[in-house]
Amino acid sequence: MTLIGATVRRVAAGAALVVLNTGHAFAQSEPGASPKSEFETRAELETQARLAESQHRTSEAWLLRTRLEKGDFQEGDRIVIMLHSSAAARPLDTLIVRAGKVIQLPKMDDLSLEGVLRSELNDRFVKHLSRYLQDAEARTTPLLRVGVFGSVGAPGYYYLSADVVLNDVIMRAGGPGGNADLSKVLVRRGDAVIWNEKETRTALSEGLSLDRLHLRAGDDIVIGTRRDIQWLSLLSVVIGLAGLSIALVRR
Repeated sequence: MTLIGATVRRVAAGAALVVLNTGHAFAQSEPGASPKSEFETRAELETQARLAESQHRTSEAWLLRTRLEKGDFQEGDRIVIMLHSSAAARPLDTLIVRAGKVIQLPKMDDLSLEGVLRSELNDRFVKHLSRYLQDAEARTTPLLRVGVFGSVGAPGYYYLSADVVLNDVIMRAGGPGGNADLSKVLVRRGDAVIWNEKETRTALSEGLSLDRLHLRAGDDIVIGTRRDIQWLSLLSVVIGLAGLSIALVRR
């Protein structure tokens, strides 16, 4: 059983969609209310890691243990902050995770995110804020930079909330191209494929989010093309070359 297969049985299909255009759309909540976590907790990841280890799925266990040890945040990640007061909620800023996995706040010490999971971010931020402000309340929305390439309308890199589901990530990149094959979607981390075609088909059908897929900044989602389109393209090239050869011979 793959990590995706195990995850599907524990995760309700679908995840809350937060549409983020340049990082300034906010999920709303009542002032003082604890934000509902759409992110995997440390306890959930520990359970998955032990299961992977018991079934000798070493690569999956390593992925989970690395996440538990190093946390979810990478340099360049963005975090949208919403501060709450008794009067109203107001945006503070979109903060960038700096070198050393820290975020910098005006007139405050830097906050380290080393080893912090997305599900732990809000509590960690509020605790840090309370050292300087009374009755500190806030809502944090972590964003990560992922690449969407292959057969999509607008390939490139996007900053997205980690609770956006994989289907909506593809739509954010302009939707599938005319020759797209959604049964051939891969997720890459550098040169390594971390989710293969079978696993991403499960993720798409079950509505798994970027967080549930354990994605981090810099990962790439690659949408494949239909085989018949590939053959037609190849055929057109061959015919074109043949025509060019005939024309040259006639000269």
